[in-house]
Parts: sequence; structure tokens; C-alpha cells
Amino acid sequence: MRGEVCIGSASVLSLISLILLIFMHVGQINTSTVPRGISMVNINTSGYGQALAVALGDPISGLYATNATAPLAQQQGLRDTYKFGLYSYCGYLNGTGLCSNTTAANRFQPFTALTSDMLTNYTGFTTALITQGTFIDSSYLGNFTNGAYYLIIIGSVATALALFTGLLKHTVLFFLSTTFAVIGALALLIGATIWTVIIKKAESINEFVVGHPDALVPLGITVSTGNAIFLLWAAWACLLVSILPYMISRGTMYKSIARATALATGVLALAAGVGAIQKVSRAGRYLYTEDGNRFFIKGIAYQEQGATSTDPNNPFSEPSTFIDPLTDGSACSRDLPFLQQLEVNTIRVYSVNSSLNHDDCMNALSQAGIYTIIDLALPVNGSIDRNNPSWTTNLLDLYIETINAFNKYDNVLAYNVGNEVIVDPSGTGAAPFIKAAARDVRAYLNSIQSSALVGYAAIDGDDNWVLPLAEYLSCDPTGSNSGSSAIDLFGLNNYEWCGDATASVYSGKNGDFAGYNVPAYFSEFGCVKQPPRLWTEVPVIFSPPMSDIWSGGVAFSYFPAESNDGEFGMVTIDGNTVTPNDDFGRLKAQYGNLTFPTTPSQSDAGQTNFPACPPQNSTWLASNTLPPTPNDAACNCLEDILSCQFTPKTTNTSAIVGSLLDLGCSLLGQNGGNCNDISANGTTGTYGRVAFCDPDTKLSFVMSEYYELTNRAATSCDFAGNATVNSAAPASVSGANAAASSCLSNPSATFTPSAPATTGGSGSSGSNGSGSGSGSSNNNNAAVALVGGSPGALVGIAVAFVFGALGSVLTIA
Repeated sequence: MRGEVCIGSASVLSLISLILLIFMHVGQINTSTVPRGISMVNINTSGYGQALAVALGDPISGLYATNATAPLAQQQGLRDTYKFGLYSYCGYLNGTGLCSNTTAANRFQPFTALTSDMLTNYTGFTTALITQGTFIDSSYLGNFTNGAYYLIIIGSVATALALFTGLLKHTVLFFLSTTFAVIGALALLIGATIWTVIIKKAESINEFVVGHPDALVPLGITVSTGNAIFLLWAAWACLLVSILPYMISRGTMYKSIARATALATGVLALAAGVGAIQKVSRAGRYLYTEDGNRFFIKGIAYQEQGATSTDPNNPFSEPSTFIDPLTDGSACSRDLPFLQQLEVNTIRVYSVNSSLNHDDCMNALSQAGIYTIIDLALPVNGSIDRNNPSWTTNLLDLYIETINAFNKYDNVLAYNVGNEVIVDPSGTGAAPFIKAAARDVRAYLNSIQSSALVGYAAIDGDDNWVLPLAEYLSCDPTGSNSGSSAIDLFGLNNYEWCGDATASVYSGKNGDFAGYNVPAYFSEFGCVKQPPRLWTEVPVIFSPPMSDIWSGGVAFSYFPAESNDGEFGMVTIDGNTVTPNDDFGRLKAQYGNLTFPTTPSQSDAGQTNFPACPPQNSTWLASNTLPPTPNDAACNCLEDILSCQFTPKTTNTSAIVGSLLDLGCSLLGQNGGNCNDISANGTTGTYGRVAFCDPDTKLSFVMSEYYELTNRAATSCDFAGNATVNSAAPASVSGANAAASSCLSNPSATFTPSAPATTGGSGSSGSNGSGSGSGSSNNNNAAVALVGGSPGALVGIAVAFVFGALGSVLTIA
């Protein structure tokens, strides 16, 4: 009798849950009475026209549709209300609506939905105006809600199966009913949670204001939670409660199953834990693993040398090309045994290609317990130029694309935003650009919940500028003890120890960094000036007093490398054959004898303080005013409305952009203009309003300035056949200036950048915004950012959670 009552109660609850889910599913499938009243999220845009008029200072006409039945996403005009369901979204004008033609897995992408209804000019204005918050990140919102859709489908199907199997009186079917109810409840819980969090994030647009600082008005776009979310939560609650009656009906049977389930869960968890590499984090000025042990970088540089530049202006023998060492799985398999012989726990890689696959190498290194330090810059045009420094959209895009390519791996210790950008006191004006890069990379890593550290590797030099550089990169220019623009890890390429030197050679550097506030390490070491290399510096670096100051080092280099000082390299490679040399054997012996100090403990490491920045002087030229975050939305908007556009005759644009910019600026100067808008000066802390744009956009801007100054003479937009008049530009000079000002409404803003709109190249960035917006992850990781892992990890967590939860509830029964 008790069993029948329990099954009856569970069936009723499952039925209620299923009915609620059916109502939720029909929301916005069409505009008939019931579906139009049910939605996951609602967006009211009725006040946006007025706000846009305030922002632009001109009356707005043609923003809204005049025909409620005009098709959506065809630039037929904005609707005053949008309602989103699981299968489609509908736009309503004065209560009359039309739905999109999506039939399943509708992605919640409100910004895309709105701008695709606007005329082209209003789309451009809106993109330039709304530049912060998750609301505009269609990839982030779409990926999450798409994943939530399938979870809700699974939960709905499981709910139906729980109901139908529970109605059939059979012991095995009772067990299946419980199983389906548990699976359904878990799927609905995760799906409902994702939707709730996503809506909350999208509601950030509700607080957005526009206009003059003295007369700000709300943006007029309001996001609110739809009633379908409440139906979903109610369905989950009913299904969750239904599990208990199902369980009570056959408790004895479940207990035996529970033991097996718990055992299987334990085996799965044990298997999943084998070989897992621990995260490394910063505490105070030291590094620690997740178990609280002090971490030291015991590393080696791992990159084959590319073609060395023969440019006389490049005295540092820096490469002009690179070979990505992490794309060749067979080569990594060949080298891994030798890396393990050295007992290294870290490799440093100087250049990688984000468009290629790195799975084999990165996974093999992870299983071997080896972390990676990835330099984000690329040779020649992919790094901050020490002679003409800037922090631009193309560099930010490049950096983010590399981060996106490596974010799925668990063994990325740090990303370096630069290597030896500054080489003498006269170049210290480049420091603000390095610090801005660290700030924006840190903000992006935070937005995708990455634990990777942000680092910089400096060339060694005189204390009067190397120490200020280190202090500058870890300081807070605002004086508020904030680490938002500080690096996590300072690397020093130090070659002071040559031959069989003594510990005294490090006395100066130890004294300089004794009070440094973030972890520091030797990002390169291993002098070749006095061969042979004995590596007797190793036990000195990894023991007190140096271990109290430094967190290890990276020996240079595994592969052969030529330099002005001599030949580096510890192996020679012939096909698949690796032959270690004596340098390798001696480093192996020194590394093999190391025992890491354990002090201070993580609890004694204290908090990191971020002091004021060093003042300017004759050997330290850096301003405390940093460049803004590169804003690709603003640059794209500007490029679209410029009257004279750069249209190169060659695909190798980098070869001609510099000379054309020089020409354009010279012509501007001859006609009373200047290039201040595209210029950036890290010494004075002045940055032109177009300075953060990529070189091509800067060139189009200069060409247009000259074209306008010469009253749009046809010959002024030619530039040896590399320029073309833009027929879509505003018709008048005043209109062009107004449009440019609208695109560049906040040129000094800092914000959280988002992933580039395209990947695998320089692409155009998704970096957009002003103020403090939230970013998103790339397309591989956006759907799992809530759990901070990869898609595979999400599946693993879900499976383990199902088994674990099932075993637990059955044991209780």
C-alpha cells in the first residue's frame, strides 16, 4: 500500500512538472494567445529612440518599424518589444508581432536581434554607443543559452519518461522512474541556472546611460525576466520532490544498486584525478600550487630558432620568422623523454600560431606535469614596437586569439605580454603600452575565468632603469592599491653567471628585488661567454637567500640557437634522433639534485600590495597615464564612414603602411593639419583618439583628413593607387566630422575586452566598450565558463555528478 501511495504521489508531481514544461516550451513559437504570453526574457526598446537622439544631438527618424508584420532581421526597423523563447523570438510593435523563423535551439542574442532590425546607419551608431556589458556579447549569450536549450530538452524528455515508467507497476521500472527523475532534475537545474545567470548579466544594459555628463539619460533598452523562467524553476522543483516517493517505494533494491553506483563513481573519480596537473597561483610575492606548496619554475626555453633578421636596425639578432614547437605532436613525443630527464616542470615558448592545433603537445606536457609559459607576441609586426610603441586593436586581437587557443589546456602557467621590448633608458617611454597590454590581458583572463598569470620578460641592464621597469609593471598608477594593471610575474633574462662564478654575482639583483611585490624569476639564464656551461648557478638560484626573492628560472635553450655571444642549445636533432650534449648532461645533474625550499608557507605569504609608480627622471621616462583599451567597434565604425579609404594594391600591407603614413602626415602638415589623432606618446601620456586603431584604419583616417582638407579633390584620394573614395561616407565635411566623433565618443576608455569576432588571424576584435563591461570567452569556452573548464570537462563533471548524486540518494533510501 505504501508503495502505491508513493508511486501515485510521484506520478502526480511528474505530471505537474511535465505540464509546466510544455507551457514553457510553447513560449514565442508564434503570436497566438498562449505562446505570446510566455517568454524566457523580455526586452523593451521603446525609449531607445529618445536616448539615441540625446546621444547624437539630432532628431531620430526611421529607427522604428512602421509595419509590425515586416520581417525580422531585415533592417526593416526596430520593434518596441522583443520576447525570446526557446525556439524563436518575436518582435512586437504596439502589441502586434511577428516571430523569427528559428525552429529549434534559438540562441539568445539580443544585440544581434536589435541591430539586425535597424537601418545600417543606426546599427553603426548603436555599435559605437553601446560599448560595454554582456548584453552586446552575442557569442557569449548565444553559446550559453544554446547549451541550456539542450539541457532543458534532456530534462523534459527525462521528466516524461519518469512519469510513464512510474505508471507501470514493475520493480525495474520503478528504478528507471527514479533514474529518469534524477537525470531530469539535474538537467533542468543546470539549464535553469544558466538562463537565470544569463538574464542577470544581460540586465546590465538597464543601468546604461548616455548623453552629456551633466545631462545623462537612460539608454531606453530594458531587459526583464520572462514568466517561462518561473515555469522552468517550478517544473524543476516538482520533479525534484517527486524523486523521494519513487525512492521510498523500493528502498531495499536501491541500496544494493547504490553500493555499485558509489563504487563506480569512486573509480571514475580516481581515474579522473590521475595525472591532473595542479593550478599555480600567486600569493604575496610567491607562487603556490593548489595543495599549498611553494612552486618554483624549473624550466627550459623550448623553441627552435627561426630566421634571424639581417636588418641593421635590429642589433639584437631577433627572429623574423618563427616555428611553433607545440603543433608537431611527433616532435613533442620525441623531445618529452629528454625534458623528463632534465626534470623540468616548465617550458617557455616564445611564439605560437593560434590558428593551429596544439592538443597533442599540450596534453602530453600536462600528463608529464610540465607547465608552459606562452609569449603572446609574434616576430616583426606582432609585438609592441620598441622604436614606435603603440597598443592597438590588431595586437589585442592577436593576444586574445592566442589566449583563446590555449585556454582549454590546464597547464598554461602564464602569458607574457612582451619580451625585451625596452632595452635601454631611452626606450622606457614604451612601458605604458606594456602595462596597458597587461591590464587588458588580465581583464580578459578574468572574464573567461582563467587562472593563468600575466607576465613580462625583461632584458637585463643598468639598475637605473631595469628596477624602475619592474616596479612600474607591478605598481598602481591610481594610488588605490589595485592590481588591475599590474603583472603577476616579472621575468628577468639574466646572464650574469658565467662559467664557475660565485654567488656574489647576484648580489646586486638580489638587493634590487629584495622588496619586490610580485613573484620574479629568471626568464632566461645560462651564459655562454665562458664555456663550458657548468650550471653551478642552479643550486644558488633555488636555495636561500635567492629562493626568498626569486621563484626559479628558465635555462636557455633546449634547441640550438645562435647569438652574438655564442652558441646556445643542449641537443642536436636529426629527424627523430635527439643527441644531448654536455650542457644537457650538466644541467640534468644540477636540476636533478634540487630540493625546493618550502618557506614561506602560503598562509605566511601575505597579501600583495601595489605601491605607487616610480617618478619620471632622466633614465625613467614612462608616464603614469596609460593608453586606453583598444576599441575595435569604434575603429570599425570609423573605417566605415571615412571618406577616403586605404585600398592597397598588395596583400603585403605591412610593407607599405609605414611609408604611406609618413607621406600622409607630411601632406597634412603642408596643408595646416597634423597627425596628432593617430599618435601616442608614453612619455607625455598623451594618446590620440585614433591611436588605438590598427595601422590600416589609421592610414585611412590620415588619407581622409587630407582628402577633406583639400576640399575632396579627386587627386587627394589616390596615394599611388592605394586609396579609394568611400561612396557611403557622409556627404559633407561637417557630417563626416560628426560621424567620426560619434564613433570615437569615448576614446580614452578602459574596459574588459571580449573575444575577436573572428579567429585564426588578425581578424577584427570583439573588443568594445567604455567604462567597465564584462567580457566573454571564445566559442570553445563560452559554454563552460560557469564551471571554468573545457567542453569535455563539462561533460565529465555532468556524468560524475549524475553518478554521484544517484548513488547518494539511493543509499539514503
